[in-house]
Amino acid sequence: RGVGLFEIGPLLARDDFEDLQNWLVQIQQRSGFPEPSVRVQDNKLHCLLPGRGCTIWHKQKLPTRITITYEVICPTPKRPIDGVQPRDINNFWLATDPDDPDHGLFDSKRYTGKFSSYDKMHGYYASTGGGGAVANLTTRMRRYPREANGKPVEHIALNDKDEKPGYLITPDKVMSVQLVAYDDVIQYIVDGKLNYEIARGDQIYVEGRDSKGEPEMRKDVYDLERFPVYREGYFGFRMVGTHHIYQNFRVYALVPKNSTNSTESAQTTVCVSSLDELRDAVRKSNQ
Repeated sequence: RGVGLFEIGPLLARDDFEDLQNWLVQIQQRSGFPEPSVRVQDNKLHCLLPGRGCTIWHKQKLPTRITITYEVICPTPKRPIDGVQPRDINNFWLATDPDDPDHGLFDSKRYTGKFSSYDKMHGYYASTGGGGAVANLTTRMRRYPREANGKPVEHIALNDKDEKPGYLITPDKVMSVQLVAYDDVIQYIVDGKLNYEIARGDQIYVEGRDSKGEPEMRKDVYDLERFPVYREGYFGFRMVGTHHIYQNFRVYALVPKNSTNSTESAQTTVCVSSLDELRDAVRKSNQ
């Protein structure tokens, strides 16, 4: 979807992990496992989370029309550590709290590091190597919220890459992750491979609950009236029960293709005579 639509623009943010000044760490409180550790060393972010969930928020709010990139390795423990295995390279981006979009996500009483505590927020989520007690089985992308007012809500949920070896974690290997948000175009790319992508009008799957409260999936269409574009928000590393080492975190603006070489598009006036024509013009321009 990005070909001919946008190209890489200026650098908006970077972190080479000299310290944790630009980050806020939320670790799930859980007993019965070795102590967790989040620290920087040699320009890398080391995260050891035995049996616990953890979200690490970048404190800079970001706009849409960006791409976020970083590298990560999931090392295999040299000696077994209870509650640690290569798993869950997960991400939140353009995320906000619906009640307090500027600071709400940083309230560690409401967002605790436990995965379900984030169900109420707005934003995009992508995961590689998730699963249950035995992990590195699933690769997914979602659009949050998953709940509102304490009750489950239907949300975009893509999971057709589950249990496919080419889309899972390769332990002990540096993997590159790229997240894209360009208006309605949302992409999740790992090692240069497009894992998931959605754009307005695409067929999607929506996850909800049946009459017994069990998850159910159904086909739908990505409609911006029902699933509006998120225009700004925060990025967060997300993991559980694992050891991750991150490096080379970068955020770049995405600019319309050839926008720097031509002023014609900026000077064009589009005249419409109905709301339907306006919507069609918006769709075609990706604005």
